[in-house]
Amino acid sequence: MQLSTMRRIDALVGRPLCFLLGSWARCVDRLSGGSHPDPPKRVLFVELSEMGSTIIAAPAIQRAHALCEQPPCFVIFKRNADSLRLLGLFKEENIFCLPDTSLMAMFFGVLRFRRWCRQRGIDTVVDLELYARISSILTVISGARTRVGFHNYRAEGLYRGNHLTHPVNYNVYQHMSANFMALLDALERPASEEPGPRCAPRPAEQVVSTPIKLDLQEHLKEQLKQRCELPTDAQLIIINPEAGTLLPIRNWSRKNFALLSQRLLECDERNVVILMGVPDGQATIEWIHQEVDDPRCVNFVNCTRNLDDVLQLCHLSRVLITNDSGPAHFATLTPIPIVTLFGPETPTLYGPRGPRSANLFAGLACSPCLTAFNHRNSGCTDNICLQRISVQQVFDAAHRLMDDAAQAGSA
Repeated sequence: MQLSTMRRIDALVGRPLCFLLGSWARCVDRLSGGSHPDPPKRVLFVELSEMGSTIIAAPAIQRAHALCEQPPCFVIFKRNADSLRLLGLFKEENIFCLPDTSLMAMFFGVLRFRRWCRQRGIDTVVDLELYARISSILTVISGARTRVGFHNYRAEGLYRGNHLTHPVNYNVYQHMSANFMALLDALERPASEEPGPRCAPRPAEQVVSTPIKLDLQEHLKEQLKQRCELPTDAQLIIINPEAGTLLPIRNWSRKNFALLSQRLLECDERNVVILMGVPDGQATIEWIHQEVDDPRCVNFVNCTRNLDDVLQLCHLSRVLITNDSGPAHFATLTPIPIVTLFGPETPTLYGPRGPRSANLFAGLACSPCLTAFNHRNSGCTDNICLQRISVQQVFDAAHRLMDDAAQAGSA
């Protein structure tokens, strides 16, 4: 389903549904005395469309494991479920994959979802979404008596009904990992506390990691050998030049990626540049590959079978250079240094964190223009904010991170 179609449906159908379901939920709460389970016995997380956000939410999910009697559950769009499985924090039977290929498929999926929630005794829902009304609708449909999510209070935008028992103030000055932790904080605070939660933010450090899988690494090495003659002491550098087709405004120019690849290959004969991306980005990657025209530059589209392969490729490589997109967050599950290019969105909210991350951001007056308050629907057609980041800046950041990693490894 096209993003523009999803936005139209969300506006035309989502608003009235949020109003009606929210009113119904408040009436049910009043008739039942307004009591809520304390502490929660089983939490359901809702995050449908953002693959990277599932990784950012890992500290909050881990906290839910400690807070609740039973392991938490998760609902996500089927096409994004692999990103959730990377965390290893959910049993397969506790993940509900909602289809989004058509309205009819989604409708029947929602019906199944209601029954699925009842079978698992969901009493608390934590909505991780900022702007999609479908997640707010699912929060009510789940039947949970305790409903936690971001609320606009007196701000414009973000209207998704008024059914939350624990409305949390969305803080644009804190990283999303801290915002997600605030949702869990709200469960341990009085429901009458508004705006909430009124407590100091808890640390949200990424502690989830993925192990090395030698069999997958051997497969990847074989794929590389079929495409180039690897030096015996090869230093693999991953470049992800596509941010996906939904938000192409997040793409640095392909010419810059080609120039950067050439610089990286020229500076060290051991360097091998791996151009990685989704099949939709094949045309861009093929253009860069032809422009660089070097046997140590590898077109690796369709060579990773799943996200597990992507993580093992990160384990094998010295640095990842990427647009602001899912791979920047997936890579935080491995030790690889990460250079991420930001422009339409801000690293203050979504940047990979830690000493092995470099988040490059020109900081123009118009940036960021993709926010929760405009449903990530910018009117910009010329992302100068990204193009202001020079090839030299990216090259220097990558080398600094690689040098730091090498010194740490030899210490």
